[in-house]
Amino acid sequence: MLVSFYRNRIRNSLFAKWILLFAAIAVVLIVTLALAVYTYLASTIVEDVLDKQKQTIDAVGEEMASIHEDVQAAVSNLYRNRVLADHTSYLLQHSFDDYIRLKLDSFYQESGLGVNALSYFDNWIEDHPSAEHVLLYSAERQFLYAYNQNGQSKLIGTHAGHSYIPDAMALNLQPVGTPNAWLLKALGKRQQGSGLISFREPINDQDTYKNVGQMIAFFRTDGIDRAVRRIAEEGMGAILVLSADGFVLYDSTGQYNGERHPHADILESLDAEERLRETAYINKLTNSQAGYTVVGIAPKAEVAAAYEGYRLAIIAAAAVSIICVVIIPGALVMNYAKRTSNIIRFMRKVEQGELTPRIPDDKDDELGQIGRSFNEMLDELTRYIDRVYKAEIREKRTEYAALQARVNPHFLYNTLEVIRMRALSQGADDVAEMIYSLSALFRNVVRDKPVYTLKDEIEMCRLYLELFRIRYKDKFAYEIRLKPGTGGVETMKLLLQPIIENYIVHGLRQDDRDNRIEIEGAKDGELVRIEIRDNGTGIPADRLQALDATGDRNGQEEGASSFGLRSVHERLRLIYGNEGGLQVLNRPEGGVCVTLEFPVKKGEQGLHV
Repeated sequence: MLVSFYRNRIRNSLFAKWILLFAAIAVVLIVTLALAVYTYLASTIVEDVLDKQKQTIDAVGEEMASIHEDVQAAVSNLYRNRVLADHTSYLLQHSFDDYIRLKLDSFYQESGLGVNALSYFDNWIEDHPSAEHVLLYSAERQFLYAYNQNGQSKLIGTHAGHSYIPDAMALNLQPVGTPNAWLLKALGKRQQGSGLISFREPINDQDTYKNVGQMIAFFRTDGIDRAVRRIAEEGMGAILVLSADGFVLYDSTGQYNGERHPHADILESLDAEERLRETAYINKLTNSQAGYTVVGIAPKAEVAAAYEGYRLAIIAAAAVSIICVVIIPGALVMNYAKRTSNIIRFMRKVEQGELTPRIPDDKDDELGQIGRSFNEMLDELTRYIDRVYKAEIREKRTEYAALQARVNPHFLYNTLEVIRMRALSQGADDVAEMIYSLSALFRNVVRDKPVYTLKDEIEMCRLYLELFRIRYKDKFAYEIRLKPGTGGVETMKLLLQPIIENYIVHGLRQDDRDNRIEIEGAKDGELVRIEIRDNGTGIPADRLQALDATGDRNGQEEGASSFGLRSVHERLRLIYGNEGGLQVLNRPEGGVCVTLEFPVKKGEQGLHV
């Protein structure tokens, strides 16, 4: 079937081959471009995710390090103040009552300027709003002194006989980790989902360097949350803070807070990125001194879902592009193929002897030019055949028509002159005068002058008006005023006569005796202006608007006579362009005023239009 289709539709069709080649190239280019765009967008999104992930990890690491440094600074500041350090050591090595007596004695001995270790830690927690609790643990006396953000403090007994706290505190734990369950229980808090991170720092006696206790601070994760949201408000994956034993100190998703992460061993290994590269993008930041690791996990499936919309959009855009690039040019090429087949079909008709068909293609492209050239060739061939085979018949017909239509103008002139003389001899002076005006008018019309001036046109109008003046006797009068220098302007025949005839036929008031028409011509620089004013019946307003300054009085289209106002206007525009034309207006006192304007044409011929 494909072979048959190729033989019938493609093998002998140049246009079909072009379409197939163009379609193949277009599809390859569009698919390649779509893949390149998709790859670029995907890599850009992945880079953006990893960059935000790294920034977030750095911000979380800075927040954790800042808290750890603050806890370390709290103990370091104790050592800088000898009296405060001694008081703290005394508090942690003696009973609480003994420390109160020591504080009172110091207060009296130093006149109220005594040092208070309890107030020092109370002030410290006030300066750190994110700290939920600060605990002072005495390793020797086994008691716990607890502070909270509400300004409350309490002494908690933690004797090994009825508490596991001493055993838990004796373990060599990391400085940063999850809060001890027994400490949380002593504070009245549950361990699961506490949302707290424990920071601990040992307190040593300055004289003996013996460890006398610990400072433990439980911090909320508010600061870490703010750091995460500030950089990646809708971040992908999760940001984790893991303790040295794999417990989750912070989880941006809230899924594993306080629990041991199921992949803790992998995440804390040195090759975590390599082991999880198939499923997720991993970034790590480890603080070996504090014993915690900040991990960023972005599952590849979640990242891929972020640019899935781009993939669908690119596929849709590529499909639409392929359709447009293939179908639209294909339609154009098939149109060319159809027009080419049409030309071939007409050529075969001519080959069979038919000379009347013509290719109906009026486009201006190459095929249109071929079609017009073919039609012109047939026209020329037809004319050639007419000249060769029909010349004799046409010549005889032409001679016969010429014999029938031949009229001797001199015979007409002589005949009119004989009639005029006979009228004079019979005393019909008005008839003789009309015949004389008619004869002169006829001579003016048929005479072919090389240069026709405005004076000649005015003279012909005068003869024409004179005929009607004699005809209507005392009912009609005319006046012609032509300013000096205007008569010699070259113009065309029948410029004014059709306008005058329009008035005689349609504007003359038959029952009145004061009919009058005036013709006034003047030259203003290089512009000639002629006004023809009458006091006739005028033109109705609706018809005057319909004429649009180019129609005659009865609204007829330019017919066989071509003597309407429209004819005059169009001939002025044809010869003089936009500089020539006429305007028709009704006069307030009655009648019509027709104004003609055209430029002076010096030394030009061929104005007989």
